[in-house]
Amino acid sequence: MAQEQTSPAVVTAAMLGTTAGAIFTLKQNRTIRIARFVPVKPTAKTVTVGRIPMSIELKVYDNGDHTCLIWLPSDLAAIPDCRGFAIERTRNGEKLNYLHGFVGFSDNDKLDPNNPWKFPVQRYMWWDYDVRLGDSVQYRVVPVVGKDKDNLSLKGDLASTLTPVMIITGQLTPHLSAYFNKGIVSAQWVSRALDAAPKGQKIRDLIGTVDNPLRDALSGLLRPEIISLLDDAKKAGGKLFAALYELNDPELIAKLETFGQDCNLILANGAFKPPDNDENKAIRAVLKTKVHVFDRLVSSGHFAHDKFVVVCDSNRKPLKVLTGSTNWTITGLCTQANNGLIIDDPAVAQDFLDAWGRIHAAGNGYPSSLAAANSTAKTFAVDGCKVTPWFVPTQNAEDLDYARKLINGAKDGILFLFFNPGTFQPDDQPERWTLLQNVLNRHHEENNAYYDPNLYIKGVVNQEIPYLTEDQAPPVKGKKPTAGSLDPTTPAHSVALYSGGIEPPARLTHDVLVPANIKDNFGAWEKELLGAGVHVHSKVIVIDPFGENPVVMTGSHNLGFKASSKNDDNLVIIEGNAPLAAAYAVNIIATFQTYRWNSYVEVHRQDPKVWHGLQDTDNWQLGYLQAGSDHLAELQFWMGKDEAAMAQPVAAQAVAVGAGSVPSASLQTHTQARQAAHQVNAVSTRQPYGVAAGKPARQASSIDQHGSRHDEQTANGRKLTAHTKHSGRKVGGR
Repeated sequence: MAQEQTSPAVVTAAMLGTTAGAIFTLKQNRTIRIARFVPVKPTAKTVTVGRIPMSIELKVYDNGDHTCLIWLPSDLAAIPDCRGFAIERTRNGEKLNYLHGFVGFSDNDKLDPNNPWKFPVQRYMWWDYDVRLGDSVQYRVVPVVGKDKDNLSLKGDLASTLTPVMIITGQLTPHLSAYFNKGIVSAQWVSRALDAAPKGQKIRDLIGTVDNPLRDALSGLLRPEIISLLDDAKKAGGKLFAALYELNDPELIAKLETFGQDCNLILANGAFKPPDNDENKAIRAVLKTKVHVFDRLVSSGHFAHDKFVVVCDSNRKPLKVLTGSTNWTITGLCTQANNGLIIDDPAVAQDFLDAWGRIHAAGNGYPSSLAAANSTAKTFAVDGCKVTPWFVPTQNAEDLDYARKLINGAKDGILFLFFNPGTFQPDDQPERWTLLQNVLNRHHEENNAYYDPNLYIKGVVNQEIPYLTEDQAPPVKGKKPTAGSLDPTTPAHSVALYSGGIEPPARLTHDVLVPANIKDNFGAWEKELLGAGVHVHSKVIVIDPFGENPVVMTGSHNLGFKASSKNDDNLVIIEGNAPLAAAYAVNIIATFQTYRWNSYVEVHRQDPKVWHGLQDTDNWQLGYLQAGSDHLAELQFWMGKDEAAMAQPVAAQAVAVGAGSVPSASLQTHTQARQAAHQVNAVSTRQPYGVAAGKPARQASSIDQHGSRHDEQTANGRKLTAHTKHSGRKVGGR
């Protein structure tokens, strides 16, 4: 039976604000998009180019780490003589500057620092990695036109409207925040950071040195947020309860030591490394003289794989929890793509503390009582959305079954990052499938009630397990390919890009995965740095990030049957939090796009017939704007719903009440919070459809220079936190 309880803190719709982690949609004219992004002729005043009415629609996403810009002509028609786009940015009220491309129209072209827009962007999606936490930014996209590359000008009358001010923050809703590192992903900014690092040194020494510029750059916002969490807890006299798989980062170790006996650390043996099969042996001995260390030395076939920390007050009352994919190691912070999720909610923190207690009681073993206790989960209401932490091992993969139901219910798209999900399991054993199989199965037609050929699927898998079978014949739409063609397991190419469930993934070579200046400047230490090919370590699934029920799944769980049945892991499933889903989706697509582009360049490096610079023609637009093309479908997916849809209230859904009753006023507040969290935070220069003229627009909450949100509190200063137990009822994988 479902049980509902309350705990401190109430969130109102106004508290979710409109700027932090916001998504801005800007159009010079009103255009209605209906159904699956079907454009309808603009009804307002338009700018005319020849006979083509058009305007630029721009959407900007922020996840605290960087911004992502997507734009399209409102009528989806190419702009005559367009050689690309210039992206204007104003940051912190400073002088306007440009985000520009890094290549010209020929190999001999040099960037003009006075006119950087002459290196335009011949794409409809671009990234700004130069933002910092707390920055206020605005953007405008301007067509660059001309009869040829030597006669270019900015076409300001066709430009998008300047976006409202957006504050860069990872605080996505008042009590949920996500942070990401950079890792060694072969993006241009990474190459520039590596170029600035001293040559002839061990790169591991550089990233292992506190305050080293390269370490700071690669660890992104993730490392400083972990440090801030620990520092704040220490200042408040708090206690820590941590469960860690690996630990060797000097800065994080030093922070744990400051807590002394107020740090309670379950330290696993990490990966099995002879002769002791204890990767943490050295630091274990050191820390046992300084903090409370509890050994979790599991046997072969298991991994004590958690990476979470519960922060408690001085009386051991749980306050918040940090989880995610990040191992507390030098490489976990700096070279592997990872994420951290902070849930600032006492009830969720208590759930993690209870799990910590079960792991502690298990010692070095896996008693049946551990799996039995983990086979039910509680759902908590936080910021108007549902947060369900699962802990494993479970008895019958109840955690995966809960996730499968959500995957099978996806309506618009699924994005993912996987690390070692495991080998593909037989078709007739769906209860043992990895979640990657469930995602890809959505594109398989045969005997599949969940088949949807139009579902947008994009993701990256980093796999180290031996390859299973051979590739198959060319893919056929709707027909499930052989397991080997989709299975990510292969020793030769550890990272694979997935663009659906039919076409085999693009398997990336070493030259694509490793930035050239690592090989050139740090070649002797390359193997030491990258180990066995761990580049993407995040474990994330995002479902319908711009839809009615956005979902994020993340944690330490590798999202496969082995993890579910053999390991210590956690999987947090968050339903209904659109800003959080958008933040994770942006992180995923940034990784995917970077690898996809580098793969194309590497494969065609010596081919004179393919891209080697900007095209001195306006035909480059056609591949993106062609009706029915994958490029256009992807851009329309990222443009998301029209403001009309976002302006409509979500139907009220009352919280089920168990034995205890919840006051109707609290239920109303909870329903308002659910409605607000269900909607993607958005502002626009136009009035959303359905909003009466003269009515005030939603007000944004204010954010200080640290990126912290300040909101009006409700009368009693409390929020409703409900939890429901789930038994993990078996659901078929197909």
